[in-house]
Amino acid sequence: MISWKKWLSTGLIIAGLGIAAFPIADKLYADYWQNKLLEAYDSQLTLNEEADQQAEADYLALQAIYEASDAGEANSEDITSELSTEVVDTTEATTATTTEKSKAVDKSVIGKIKISKIDLIMPILMGATEKNLNRGAAVIAGTSNFGEIGNVGVAGHRGRSYGLFFNRLNEIGKGDIIEITTDNKVYKYTVYETLIVEPTDISVLYKNKEDKILTLVTCDPVKNPTHRLIIHALQNP
Repeated sequence: MISWKKWLSTGLIIAGLGIAAFPIADKLYADYWQNKLLEAYDSQLTLNEEADQQAEADYLALQAIYEASDAGEANSEDITSELSTEVVDTTEATTATTTEKSKAVDKSVIGKIKISKIDLIMPILMGATEKNLNRGAAVIAGTSNFGEIGNVGVAGHRGRSYGLFFNRLNEIGKGDIIEITTDNKVYKYTVYETLIVEPTDISVLYKNKEDKILTLVTCDPVKNPTHRLIIHALQNP
């Protein structure tokens, strides 16, 4: 018969293993969602590129038909027939393909953030909800838009595992580059200031009428956070 001490000892060992495994499970969960959302965003970029290429092909087909008509090389019936074949059919096929692919694209992801210095690539979602913050970085509601004059705030969790979320953000300093990709555009920002502030200090999100500012916000320190780590960066010309 196994004594209660033996059961207690076994229970403590199992509990210890569970606690030790939690950061690993946490990282696996985060990595899964970040990869999933980044793939979704990249898929959307591919769809946009395909749509642009199809639009250009349709335009060139129309241009060739009109030029042939001006040169007297085609009559009105030929033009009508070719228009229905080259433009209408391909447009319908493209629309069907795009619609089918779009079903798999997660609409919540609006871009991605890249900081080469700390090997960081994360999806960016709209709205700093707990769900979004558990999957990537998130734009703080009420702040500005990327690429516009103002101050766009992006929040992120400070994962305890090395490199998880904004875990290494404290390694960022003046002069470092942050890249934001959104709406088929890449915006580059240069860090000009880092701060540690109280959680209630919203002055870090203030904006002026001249600069295009990016503000990254995360907890500090990593364990038992009491403050916020702020990274201010200015959009490059």
